[in-house]
Amino acid sequence: MRVPIAWLREYVDLPENPQEIADRLALLGFPGEAIETRPTLTGIVVGKIVALEKHPNADRLHVGTIDIGSGKQLTIATAATNVAVGQVIPVATIGAQLPGLTIEPRTMRGIDSEGMMVSAAELALPAEWFEDGIMQLDADTPLGTDVVEHFGLTDAVLDVEVAANRPDALSVLGIARELAAALGTTIRVPSFENPGTQPNAADEAPVVTIESPDCVRFVAQRFTGVKVAPAPAWMRIRLALAGQRPISNLVDISNYVMLEVGQPLHFYDDAKIAHHHLIVRDARPGEKLVTLDDIEHELTPQALVIADESAAQGLAGLKGGKFAEVEPETTALLLESANFNGPRIRRMSVQLGFRTDASSRHEKTLAPALTDMGAARAAQLLVQTGATAFAPHAFGADVVAAPAIRFPIKDVARILGLTLPVDEIIAHLEALGCTLSKQDSPEMLLVTPPLWRRDVSTAADLIEEVARMAGYDRITAEVPSIAVQAISSNEFDREQRLANVVAALGYYEIISHSLQGSPFFEKLRRAGIVLSDPVERTAVEVCNPLSEDQRYLRRSIIPGVLEYFSRVAKPMRAFEIGHVFDYDAKGEVDERSMLVTGFSIEPPAEPEWSDSSFLRIKGDAFAIIHEMTGRVPEIVRGVRDGLHPGKTASAFLDGREIATIGKVDPRFTKFFDVPFAAYIALVYIDALPERITPHYVPPSKFPSTYRDLSLTLALDVTAQSVEHTILTAIGKLCTNVRVFDEYRGTQVGPDRKSLAVRITLQRTDATITDEEADAAVGRALEALRTTLDATIRE
Repeated sequence: MRVPIAWLREYVDLPENPQEIADRLALLGFPGEAIETRPTLTGIVVGKIVALEKHPNADRLHVGTIDIGSGKQLTIATAATNVAVGQVIPVATIGAQLPGLTIEPRTMRGIDSEGMMVSAAELALPAEWFEDGIMQLDADTPLGTDVVEHFGLTDAVLDVEVAANRPDALSVLGIARELAAALGTTIRVPSFENPGTQPNAADEAPVVTIESPDCVRFVAQRFTGVKVAPAPAWMRIRLALAGQRPISNLVDISNYVMLEVGQPLHFYDDAKIAHHHLIVRDARPGEKLVTLDDIEHELTPQALVIADESAAQGLAGLKGGKFAEVEPETTALLLESANFNGPRIRRMSVQLGFRTDASSRHEKTLAPALTDMGAARAAQLLVQTGATAFAPHAFGADVVAAPAIRFPIKDVARILGLTLPVDEIIAHLEALGCTLSKQDSPEMLLVTPPLWRRDVSTAADLIEEVARMAGYDRITAEVPSIAVQAISSNEFDREQRLANVVAALGYYEIISHSLQGSPFFEKLRRAGIVLSDPVERTAVEVCNPLSEDQRYLRRSIIPGVLEYFSRVAKPMRAFEIGHVFDYDAKGEVDERSMLVTGFSIEPPAEPEWSDSSFLRIKGDAFAIIHEMTGRVPEIVRGVRDGLHPGKTASAFLDGREIATIGKVDPRFTKFFDVPFAAYIALVYIDALPERITPHYVPPSKFPSTYRDLSLTLALDVTAQSVEHTILTAIGKLCTNVRVFDEYRGTQVGPDRKSLAVRITLQRTDATITDEEADAAVGRALEALRTTLDATIRE
């Protein structure tokens, strides 16, 4: 929520430094998302146009005589077209500082101009929200007044995060209450006395029929003599700084009260409401309503509407209807200030697919007392515009104080570990608006929460309030004693070590949703992606899903990673450690830990037979496995749903599959709108063996030798099997063996291939001889011939 500090200062005295204010709010539980600093503005005063003539030497210029209350009138030339005699405007005098501009004396086509008439844009306000040209101020603004100071144009604007259980703080007055209580200053609360004392005629009194229990309280009030016009400048400026576009005095008053008090309002054109009678009811099946944004909605009984005797006139707590909209010709208003059941408004908002500033407050269930406060403030502001206010009428539940809470004072020290004087505890609670009385015991207080707070209902809530006011920084940080327990932390420690290993390779950790729905799998099938097992048979179904999109526990983390690649829309490296769910052979739920790591990448310029990105993900997977196990796995061709059938491999240790590596099936990347190729490695954490600690072996002092072999083998023989066979046949003499080339072509036949192998031989006790090397290679060739049907290439 955007909170202009200048608006806050109307209610409470604050430090000059906006960062100090933001820090204080953060300690109170309202962290600031940003502090918007305003540009430097100086030398701008209120002036009145007392004369205006066309420039004698320029058709598009006017020359105005401006009275700024100093006794001396200024001559200022302007190209603006919305100026007229009698207007009160902001005037930048010589030397004034504007955003990117310093006002200096200048001559405009032979006329000396002694300043500048100022527009909204030159005051760093959104130009499209104000007049097209020079900004208009109120006629009663004293001439010579410093515009910047008067309207608070250089005070910063805070962007404050408000917790869901504190809808009372979704208002400038709510934030001011918090700051006043924390700073120990007096809050200047506006009057909430409703000026509407004139009784309604018998046939003109508003009547509200509440047919739904989801409307708790409804205050209705009539106004006549209404004139639609621009709102006062101070109100328009405050609204703009708070992020609300000024529209007209009536709309602006409703928005202003919502931002100031926290109570959303709605104004109806009273002439369009049959018999001044409003009905709060469930929508009828198929009922249609055109809202203020000219969108027609077909409603269901899940929607709560405000209707008159003929049709629905608005969506309760969400948006008004078009038919009873206030128009320039409107002369009489019917004000709605109502309190609704928050979950009902939230469900209606979700069903209709949109939220508003009003619904974002109503969906949190506001305090009923705000209805009268909001109506009173709106009535005061409407009366200031010349309207006549009639007596308000309240329907539904009465506003009653919350039940008093028994508050043992000793619980503050017991729960917080902070000993506070009783007087300080009482002062903090009273500063927050609580009413206190002592019980028979001096250690017990009876505390009644303020009418605007619904989140304080227990003694624990009061202790939290005391902690907020006293300051969490006063609570000593102590490590609590933890009793010995039987739950092992080995799994957590392993996953933490694994996350550190993957992050060290340059991957960023993400967390995706663990619930999926049948529509997701149906879309896969329509996209031509057929899974090996039907999801309805193998996926674990949630007994009470929140929606159809959250019916099943995930079987794979790959979709979550691909959705992330799609959102960032640029090459990215990411990983997630999480759980996947399936049924085992006994029909019981099998929950397994898994690491999914991968990257999206622009395909490099390389031959079709080469895929350096596959080698890259394979290398990273090997590095992860080696760091976690101390061993290098065996790798074979593999197959897995979601991965490219020709670019997938499985990694094994001790005959057990521990990982799958591959390129994501292009159909999957297209389905998830991933604009790049994606490569994934899946590591089955539960299958990883215990880590073997490496031991230092001193290198041999004697020189090594090597032999290169060119072998012909069947096409399905892997390079790894060749290396393994040679190592086994030669034994300790072989310190390294590596396949470094492959050839396929006419020289070896259509069903054979050629592999080039380098064998490194070395002894630790003497220099190896040629005879020993040749004998070792002979043993290797014999093993290759008998085991793999390999021959020396001619």
